[in-house]
Parts: sequence; structure tokens; C-alpha cells
Amino acid sequence: MSGGTAAREELAAEHRPAWVKDPAPEAPPPAGPDASATRARRRPRLRTVVPTLLLAAGLALYWLPVTRLDEAALDAMGGLGLVGVLPWPVFAGAALLVVAFAVLLWPSRPQRLLLGLVLVATVVSLHALPAVVEEQPRFATAWQHLGFLEYLDRTGGSAPALDARWSWPGFFAAAALVLRACGVTDPAQLAEVVRWWPLAVNLLALVPLALLARSVRAGWRARWCGVWFFALSSWVGQDYFSPQSFTYLLYLAFAALLLRWFLTPAAPSGGMLPGGAAAPEATPGQRAVLLAVALALFTAAVPAHQLTPFVMLGVVTVLVVLGRCALRGLPLLLGVVAVGWVCFLAEPYWSGHFDELFGGIGGLGANVTSSVSGRIEGGSATHQLVLYARVGLAGLVMALACWGWWRRRDAGYRERALPVLAFVPAAGFALQAYGGEMALRVFLFALPGAALLAALAFFPRAGTSEGERAWDRVSLAPLAALLAGLVLAGGFLVARWGNEAFERVRPGEVAAMEWVYAHADRTVRLLWLSEDPEESVTPALPWGSRAMERVRYVPTQAPRDPVLAEPLADALRSAGPDSYLIVGRGQSAYLELDAGYSTSWERRLLATLDARDDLVPVVRNADATVYELREAPRGSPEAAAPGPPGPTVTWTPWSVLGALSAGLLVLLLAAREFLRLRAAPGAPPSPAVRTLFWFGVPLLLVTVSALVHRFWTLA
Repeated sequence: MSGGTAAREELAAEHRPAWVKDPAPEAPPPAGPDASATRARRRPRLRTVVPTLLLAAGLALYWLPVTRLDEAALDAMGGLGLVGVLPWPVFAGAALLVVAFAVLLWPSRPQRLLLGLVLVATVVSLHALPAVVEEQPRFATAWQHLGFLEYLDRTGGSAPALDARWSWPGFFAAAALVLRACGVTDPAQLAEVVRWWPLAVNLLALVPLALLARSVRAGWRARWCGVWFFALSSWVGQDYFSPQSFTYLLYLAFAALLLRWFLTPAAPSGGMLPGGAAAPEATPGQRAVLLAVALALFTAAVPAHQLTPFVMLGVVTVLVVLGRCALRGLPLLLGVVAVGWVCFLAEPYWSGHFDELFGGIGGLGANVTSSVSGRIEGGSATHQLVLYARVGLAGLVMALACWGWWRRRDAGYRERALPVLAFVPAAGFALQAYGGEMALRVFLFALPGAALLAALAFFPRAGTSEGERAWDRVSLAPLAALLAGLVLAGGFLVARWGNEAFERVRPGEVAAMEWVYAHADRTVRLLWLSEDPEESVTPALPWGSRAMERVRYVPTQAPRDPVLAEPLADALRSAGPDSYLIVGRGQSAYLELDAGYSTSWERRLLATLDARDDLVPVVRNADATVYELREAPRGSPEAAAPGPPGPTVTWTPWSVLGALSAGLLVLLLAAREFLRLRAAPGAPPSPAVRTLFWFGVPLLLVTVSALVHRFWTLA
């Protein structure tokens, strides 16, 4: 064994990069009897005092200027969003936090408390910024999700005909239940939940990431650095109050459970060691409980989000195919659960959106184009820097991940599980464009594995031998990680908060929407301005937080020339009685920065609308103006029609048979997996396991036949 270790150390020395120093020769013994004791006492103090001072200075420089920002400063945001109005000490403070963490990577032993404090301080500083400086909770869609809770609280049920998300109501039902149990029902309290939700999600994500990092056969520097890179790269913006943020936490916990306790040990081959750490010892009972937790995580994700369960399914399937997951029957079990929900309980969505759901399958090039280059075209030249920064940062992390895999292989380790996490989500490009957001979602799901692989680019060895530990003590890898951290942290501020000019919610916009809700006795049509009413159907205003079934939002073509406002008046007339046109600063900023409208567009449009005799403003404040026709169109507004409460399922004899078969098949496959956990590793299947398999074959055939029949007849 010692010979193999020496051989690996010699091989590692041959392939050592140029920026890594050779281990220094042993120093001569100290001259005086007390010199070593003095140095031993001094070193721990320096290792603790220096990063502590850096942490304190970084937090002070970051937060003291931020607390003095006011609404006037925020109103001056341009194409770079918050970055354009932040004082320079904020950036210096962020840099000091990065330096503090990198300094803690240098000693021979980890200072876990300080590492954890700096990591948490970094996450809080990066993600709590708008919650502290902005008066209203940010992001328009988060307000719309409050409307789902309001509808559930008022009616006690869902409405699949109103919105596709009602076909996956799990998150909204769970959130409504928990918030009501906690006594959080007042709109002001709910707004505070929305305000601090992103910070809570990002802090909670550190827990499964730490567990995931422990599944890697690597030294403590690589593990801590991987979690740090994950925190610095979480700029995608899907952490707002939403089903995606909730199910993303479930995905992280699911992946951590698989890689920590159910990763099959791979035998060394070709002189290479397995990349994953040995699974911790667990009794069959403990493994059964962990399997139950994994199944519960997946089952909770299925009714809550359209995409996340299929990413989870893809990851576990590839792990099983590669022989790296001990739960070999899990892909079939999870596939039946996920497909069964879509086919039966999400029928209102797919039966009316069949082309949207499946039309993108195979269109890899078109899906990539619409998700990447399609989101950069047009708009302000300054704001395009934000979009290019996003593409560049995602490319940097994935490039570091590839380099980490190569360095890991070069160091004599065979890494398979992390590449599965990092690259399997890219299969989403071959399925659909996901409204032009597939690139963001792919990077979001790839980030856990990619961040840990990126850390292995700097610290590829496990650090288990004395030679590797001596190399780590003198390596310049922490300096290289520092440079990468500075790039990622600076890029985070640009990529995450560069859209804040139109993602910020202004107080006047909230007041205007409250006026609309107050006048929605029956139904109201609210016209808002879009550069493309067919594709761009999400307004940059706090919409939908109340009266979901009584307010209909109508995207209306925004004229490039603000003088040509006649089509807007015509659209109001065509919309019928109780129709209004809203012009908000958030939407105007979006049109200017992302769609290339002129910087004076909103001011000139308001002047044109005010000069018309057939329009009258009914709401006007610094952030929004609402217009109606001076002479209301004839007729009466139609009554609200939310449709039948969900779930809505079309039952036929075949679908009843298929649902019963699917339910029995899920129970049978779950029992089979729990029985397999009781067997010794490598033992042949027991008679009970084989019997359950053969009983499951006809159930599977009946289930598949029933699902094909449903799609064929209802699509």
C-alpha cells in the first residue's frame, strides 16, 4: 500500500502545474528552547486574527454605505442596475470577504467556525441587498404568487383554468398551510415573507451543499471551496417566492442523499482511485429511513413544479446506468410517479398546451438559441453588459468544472458522480425552450456539481497521504482560488442585480394595483405595454396579488414612437367596459433597457396620452399612471369565470384502469426497493424481490398503454 501511495505522489509531482511550488525543505531546529513554543502560540493567533479583521472590515465597508441609499438613489439606476448606484466601498467590502475566505484556505487545518461565519456573511451580503435598501419586496412574479395564496385562502381550492401553475399546486398549498399555521395572514406580513424569502432559500441551500461536499473524496479545502463557489455563483435569480426555489432545495437534498449514502463504491481501475468518498456505515433500518426521505423529497417536488422532478429523475437514472447508485430500481419508480402526475392530475395544462409541452423535443439548436443569444439581442448597450456577464460567468464556472474533472483524473482519481450532476441537466436543451429560460434553468441545476468540480480544479487531491498534505501546505492554489473568487463575486453583483431597474417594485406601482383591485367588483381588463404581446407576456409590475379571477392582464403593443398612441386608445375601446391602461416605471425601464426603446419614451408617451381628449388618468403618482376612456364603452363587464376547481381529470374506463395500475405499480416498486436494501451488497436478488419484479411487468404494460391512450384521445 505504501508503494502505491509513493507511486501516486511521484505521478502527481510530474504533472504538477507551474503555479504550484515544490514543498519547502524542512527548516532547521530553532536555536533557542522557547522559539518553537513562541511560534506555535503566535501562528494560531495570526490565523484567527487576520481573517476575523478582514471579515469585520468587509462587513463594515459593505453595509454602512448601503444603509444610506434612498429611493432617489435607486431611481437613478440605469443599465447596470444596482451596480451603477452602489458606492465604491461596497465593492471593497465584498472583495475583503472574498480575501477573508481565501486566507482561511491557507492553514494546514480548517478553522470551521470562521469558515462558516465568512460563508454565511458572504451569502447574507450578496442576497439581502435589495431587501435592505428597497421599500417594497422585489420581483413582479413573486407578487403574483401571493395571488395564488390569496385565492386558496378565499376559495379553498385551485383553478386550473386560470393559470397553468394550478396544475402543480403543491407549493402554494403547502405555503398557505404553513403560513396560516404560523398566523401569517396579513398582507403586510406576507410581503415581508416575500422580501426575505430569497435570503432564507440561499442560506438553507448551504446545508445540503455541505452534505453533498462531504460525499466527495477530497480534502477540506476542496469541500469548503466548492460550497463557496456555489454561493458566489447563485446569481440565476430563481430564489424568489416560487415553486422553483422550493423544489430546488428538494433537489439539492435529494442529490446529497443519493451521493452521500447510496453511491456504489467503484473499484480502482487503471491505477485510478474512486472519486466518491466511502459511504458512511448505516444499518439496513437507517438506509430504509434514508430511502423513505429521498422518496418523500421527490414526491413533494412532483406536484409543485414542472421541471425539477424530471431533472431529479435524469440524475438518478444516469447514476444507475453508470453503476454508481445502489438504488437500481429507483428510476422506474420515480418515472411512474412523475409521468402519472403529468398524465392525470396536470391534464388541464397538457391537454391544451400539447405543442408547447412537447413541440420543442429534438429542437436542440433552436432551444439553445432562444435561451442564450435570443435573450441578448436588442436593448440598451449598457444593459447588454449584464447579459454578457451572465453568459461569461456561466461559461467560466462550467470551464472550471471541466478543468477540475481533468485535474482530478490527472491526479489519479476517477470522478463520475459530480459530472453527472454538472452535465445531465444540459439534456433539458433537447426537450424544450421553457419560455426562453432553459439556459438559466440548466445552469441552476448544474451548479451544485459544477461548483464542486471547479473547486477540485484548485485542490484535486484527497490530502490523505503525508506527501499530499505537505504539498497543500505550500501550494499557491488558495491564491488562484482567491482570484477566481474575486471574479465570481464581482460578476455576481453585475449578473444578479443588473436587472434591478425593472425588477424592482416601486411603491407607486403597488398603490396603482391596489386601486385596480378595489374597482374589480366583477371583472377588469388591465392593459399593459409589451414590446411583443405574443411572446413577452409577463409585466414588470406587482401584478396578480389579489382578485386573480377578476383582473385580466392584457399585453398591448407598446408603440416605438410614443406620439403614435391611437392604437392604445383603440385597444381600450376593444377591451370593453371596466378596462384600464397602466403605464409603470418598471415596465418602461424594461422597454428601454431590454427592448431598445428610447430613454425619453415614457415621458413622451405620458405627455401624448395626457393630451388626448378621450383618455383621463384615474391614478397618477411618481411611479405609475392608470388611464380609462372618458366615455366608457357600452355593455357590462362579464362575470368572473375561474372554471371548475381542480384537480380536473377526464375519467374513462382506460384511464381508471391506468390510474389503478400506476398506483399498485408504485407501491410494488417501492416495496421492492426497501427489500433490496436488506440484502447484503453484491448478493443476488432474493425470491421476494424477483417475485415483485414479475408482478410489476404486467402492471407496467397496462399503465403505459393507458397513458398512451389518454394522450392520443385528449391531446
